Amino acid sequence: MFQLIHERSRKMKRDRWKQCCMIIGLCLAIAIRSTLFGIHTPDYDADFSRWYDFIQSHGGFAALRYNFSNYNVSYLYLLTLATYIPLPKIVSIKLIPVCFDLMMAWFLYLIVKLKYEKSPLPTMALLVVLFTPTVVIMSGLWGQFESCYASLSVGSLYFVLRRQPFWACVFFGLAVSFKPQALFLFPVLFVLLITGKIPLRFFLTMPVAYLVTILPACLLGRGFIDVLTTYRSRADNGEHLLNLHAPNIFQWLPAGPFSFCDTAGFTFAFSAVVILICVIITSRRKITNNLVIKETFVFVIIVPFLLPEMHERYFYLADIISLIYAFYFPKYFYIPFIMQISSLASYIPYLRIYALVCFSFDLKYIALLVLGVVIITTLDLVKFTSSSELPAPWYGVLFWIYKDVSRKIPFLSSINMLEVTKR
Repeated sequence: MFQLIHERSRKMKRDRWKQCCMIIGLCLAIAIRSTLFGIHTPDYDADFSRWYDFIQSHGGFAALRYNFSNYNVSYLYLLTLATYIPLPKIVSIKLIPVCFDLMMAWFLYLIVKLKYEKSPLPTMALLVVLFTPTVVIMSGLWGQFESCYASLSVGSLYFVLRRQPFWACVFFGLAVSFKPQALFLFPVLFVLLITGKIPLRFFLTMPVAYLVTILPACLLGRGFIDVLTTYRSRADNGEHLLNLHAPNIFQWLPAGPFSFCDTAGFTFAFSAVVILICVIITSRRKITNNLVIKETFVFVIIVPFLLPEMHERYFYLADIISLIYAFYFPKYFYIPFIMQISSLASYIPYLRIYALVCFSFDLKYIALLVLGVVIITTLDLVKFTSSSELPAPWYGVLFWIYKDVSRKIPFLSSINMLEVTKR
């Protein structure tokens, strides 16, 4: 009995220490972001501030009947709520993504806790994501709301791991309602649908959740088709650029006819995703949490790596999932560091505007780092899903890619290809 009391006392002390660490980390994270709140960015001056003023001058929520923004209404609801907060305009606007930073950190904590229930690692994961440079920059400095869709996407992943498909689909639908980049996660849910882990009736809640988010704007007077086609107007790349500072494959391709290269890029990306889906669903590997984490990271990094017209911040979800990947598979601890280096390097042209940095990198070489991560994690996924040694065609293609790229990336040359591909 005394031993039981002693054990409970020790557990309570551990829990108190974890709670203290979380609270201190939360306060520090908010304090760091608050030091960046006063910085005006082009996105803030040209978009967020102007939309805020329009909402205020047109009666708050009544302003949502007008088409004054190329962002979806899910964000505009939050921006409208921000106009009622008695704080400076720039603070109210930047608090939106900061709140979602906290939500994202909490889901990361829960996901890591599924694997390490009685360990300090979940608390560490929560603190790591709060202080990850790209997360701090995106919300505190940039004011962009990548964390809005990313936190909901990570929430969807959490419910997938918890075998709660209904909430997984609802959260995914809500994530897409903020930004279409959440669709990078769609192949994971599609695999679960094909393998019977997500019933079709739950799968159909994704478009329902999305449609529910646009109904308030429609009830306020905005046209249904107008709201529904917001993404189409955002997809109009007026500059006709195949790459917008993203460290992906289009860093290496020469400039060519936009329409042809654009179509070829989408076709290539779609084909790669279909091939990976076929590899997963034709394997005899049981769908486990480890497999879901592996395929999730591969999909969220390979899609923006192969797609044209990608902005630098479209690897944001891959940055976050890479943290989960490293906690679940510690031998790949270096992957989040590579993702941070590549993302921060792609942010430099933006950061130089504020004289925060005075140097730059050639993104052609930074894209090689991302390619290295794509190859390593894809090989690992294929190895994990195969019940025997890789079939000759798969091995030949993957080995040829590895051999060619390893000459350009030093750390890859130290990896034994046979160890990567054999059971």
